[in-house]
Amino acid sequence: MSSIEIYCEATQSDPLSSLLTIDISAPTARSGGGRCAAGPTMVSVSGEIDASNVAEIDSRIQSLFARRVNVLIDLTGVTFMGSCGLWAVVGLPQTSRSYGVGCAVVIGDAVDRLLRIVDHHRPAWVFGDLTSAMNALAAEGVWLAS
Repeated sequence: MSSIEIYCEATQSDPLSSLLTIDISAPTARSGGGRCAAGPTMVSVSGEIDASNVAEIDSRIQSLFARRVNVLIDLTGVTFMGSCGLWAVVGLPQTSRSYGVGCAVVIGDAVDRLLRIVDHHRPAWVFGDLTSAMNALAAEGVWLAS
C-alpha cells in the first residue's frame, strides 16, 4: 500500500492547516466460480476534502482509471466534504465509464449527511459499507457506474 499525505495551506478563514491522507492499495485476489480475478484498487481518503485538495484526489483517481482498473473509494474517514468534493464524487461514474472501468464509493456520516442535504437518496454506486461496495463491483463492474 502506498500512502501520501497532503498538507493543505492555511487560509485566513482556517488558520490551522488540514491534513488529508490518501492510501492506495493494490488489487486483492478474489476467487469465484473456480477462477481468480483481481479485485478493485482501493483508495481510502481520510480528513477534510475541500477546494485546497480535491484536485489532488481527483488526479490520483483519474490515474487509476487510466490504468484500466476498477476502483473502490473509501470515504468513511472523511470528516468534512465541501461542495467541490461532492461535485468530484458525483462525476465519478461518468468518468469511470469513459475509461471502461467500474467505480464504487463507500461513505461515512459526513459524506452521507451532505448527500442527504442535496439529494434525498444515495446513488446506486454509493454504499454504506465496504462489503456491499466490493460485491457490487465484482458483480456489476462498469455497469454499476451508470
